[in-house]
Amino acid sequence: MKSLRCFHILTLCATCLLGLGLAGCIATNNTNTRTTGKIIPDDVFAQIQPGKTKDFVISVLSQPSQKITEEGGSEVWKWNYTEAKMSEKSFIVLFESTNSTTSKQTTVVEFNRDGVVTKVSRE
Repeated sequence: MKSLRCFHILTLCATCLLGLGLAGCIATNNTNTRTTGKIIPDDVFAQIQPGKTKDFVISVLSQPSQKITEEGGSEVWKWNYTEAKMSEKSFIVLFESTNSTTSKQTTVVEFNRDGVVTKVSRE
C-alpha cells in the first residue's frame, strides 16, 4: 500500500516535470510593423541644399506631407515618416510579453518668398 502511494506520487511528480518541460517549448512570437509617410534616405536628403528651387525639391522628394505659409511669403514644407513596431511573445498562458517601438523622422525644407531653399533640417 505504501509503495503504491509512493508510485502515485512519483508518477505525479514526473508528469508535472514533463508538463513544465513542454511548457517552455510552446511559444508564439508575432511582430507587426506599420509605416506612414515617406522616409527620405540620407543620400537623397543631402541633395537638398540652400539655393535649390521648389521644382527641384519636388522632383527629388515629391510633394510634402505638410506646407506652412508664414508671414512675408516664406514657406516651410515637411515630409513626415513614422514606423511603429509591436512585438508580442507568449509562452503557453503563463508568460506574455509585449514590446513596442516607434521611430519618427520629419524632413523640413524652408523657402524664401522667391521659392528658393534657405534651410534644410531633420527633426
